[in-house]
Amino acid sequence: MTGIIDYAHTETRSFADLPFNEIDALIISTLIYEDVASVCPTLMLDETRSGSFAARIRAFEPKHPLIWLKGIWHPELESVSLDEANRELHRSPETHADDKPHEAQMVSVVNPDLTHDLFQAAGENPRYANVRLGAVVEHINQGEQTQFAAATFQLPDGHKRRKPTYKGTLVISFRGTDDSLIGWKEDFNMSFKCPVPSQESAVSYMNKAASVLTTDLIAGGHSKGGNLAVFAASFCRGDFKGRISSVYNFDGPGFDSKVIEQDGYKDICGRVLTFVPQSSIIGMLLEHEEPYTIIKSRGKNGLIQHNIYSWLVGPKGFTRLDNVDSKSTFIDHTLKEWVRKMTPQEREVFVDTSYKMICKTGAHTVNDLNGTGLKKVMVLLSSLKGMDDESKNVIFGAVELLLESAKNSFKKVFL
Repeated sequence: MTGIIDYAHTETRSFADLPFNEIDALIISTLIYEDVASVCPTLMLDETRSGSFAARIRAFEPKHPLIWLKGIWHPELESVSLDEANRELHRSPETHADDKPHEAQMVSVVNPDLTHDLFQAAGENPRYANVRLGAVVEHINQGEQTQFAAATFQLPDGHKRRKPTYKGTLVISFRGTDDSLIGWKEDFNMSFKCPVPSQESAVSYMNKAASVLTTDLIAGGHSKGGNLAVFAASFCRGDFKGRISSVYNFDGPGFDSKVIEQDGYKDICGRVLTFVPQSSIIGMLLEHEEPYTIIKSRGKNGLIQHNIYSWLVGPKGFTRLDNVDSKSTFIDHTLKEWVRKMTPQEREVFVDTSYKMICKTGAHTVNDLNGTGLKKVMVLLSSLKGMDDESKNVIFGAVELLLESAKNSFKKVFL
């Protein structure tokens, strides 16, 4: 049994010989964590060139009238190949060595070198080298409390005999939470608010990216990216939704019950493919209507297993298990009961107050909190002392409810 990096190195068959599958979906959902915005066209450029028939008419190029005429009827995604992106990101033109340092936008529990390795393996593999990458969007805003990134990949599965102008399936990939605290704050905001700004951005992105070409669509993402993929597919334009063949959610949280009761979600639910590791925590949060597939992971606990590089791949796909383990069930029951016992207003006060306390330590990323020293602990305690009575009551009440929920869940799961 191996992992996705090994698969990206060794599976060299074309998409014609081996159609797009769940492992391909996870790889593409992970490539978006690389610093692709620095080397790939943005969505704004694609909107200008291909977003509407009128825009394509206005983009007349007198030096290349035949190319312009072809683009009116059969626009192309402004993009670069993974091979080109890989060489731009990693390979020095002088030495051809991997000596271009840059940061992958991964949470601190994931070694960014693994993301570099995966991107390089894909870029050098004939299966992925000609996959096109474009329409990149990155957005982070402290005031809006949002972190959002997405990109569109075009598979080299075009030129179908019955559709000679077919350009290739578009795979719309949404990035999960990065290392920024504001990104995690937005995740927790989902417990009392829907939609959050990144979910609204995901719907807008889906509508814009899908308008570039009239080909088949696939959506996917890891962690929050999986949540965004499902949300975007649920609430995008109806004609675009009809083109979506599948939505891949890799250990992403669910939704408030009000979302899964809406027709938009119900329309897409049968096309959602959700995958979680055996000790999943993130992927079990909030409500899921769709069934999920359980993947065996090398990780020792749920947070480590959220790292997709720990997921095992066998000869026929992911290595599957029948059930999540008791630790995942315990945490799932505990958190769901805890959230249900708090009002949306109490959840908001708890999340906002906790975030403000953490910010007072001077931390801006999850990595800043690693090895939190005595000084930061003292800052947290000081913040607690200076808190107003209402916020203090909510914090202590929430902790008390959490302990009570854990006690009840322990009885259900282990006794």
